[in-house]
Amino acid sequence: MHYTVDMARQQTSVSVSFRTGAIKLRKLDALARQQHRDRTQLIEEAIDQYIELQKLHLERIDEGIRAADEGDFATEEEVRAEFARWRKE
Repeated sequence: MHYTVDMARQQTSVSVSFRTGAIKLRKLDALARQQHRDRTQLIEEAIDQYIELQKLHLERIDEGIRAADEGDFATEEEVRAEFARWRKE
């Protein structure tokens, strides 16, 4: 997954406030210190990754729905083979 930090810098910054648990915040701050970054950078990166992951997820769902609408289904043999492959891993 790839995201561009420069895109975030080109946008106007807005302040957002939210509540989270104290333990989660301490963990976030510890990660920021380890990476020599600040809390905001980590939160921005997490949001960017979440947005991209959700976009990809929704695109894949749409692809599956389109395929199903076209009658493009896996055969029973293909499904069994896939389940067998996952059981081995």
